[in-house]
Amino acid sequence: MGIIKATERREEQGPECPLIFAGTFAKYRDLKFIQRETDDSITVYPRDMLTWQDLAAYRDVTRQQFTMLETELIMGLDAIFEGRHDG
Repeated sequence: MGIIKATERREEQGPECPLIFAGTFAKYRDLKFIQRETDDSITVYPRDMLTWQDLAAYRDVTRQQFTMLETELIMGLDAIFEGRHDG
């Protein structure tokens, strides 16, 4: 018998967001999360499940247009985040 060495712990890292979808993900982040900043930290709070009305309100306020692909991606991301089957 021997002594088992502790394994080296590495931070888990998910896949990178493709640059082509960075703008869409930024819109999703703006819609889904509230961000509170202090001098030494940033805290992110999720909002409730997104609805199509949320997308329409965001579009009206920011004057940013959504493509059909963007709306499907945003609602799909929210479905994954909320853990529900969407479609």
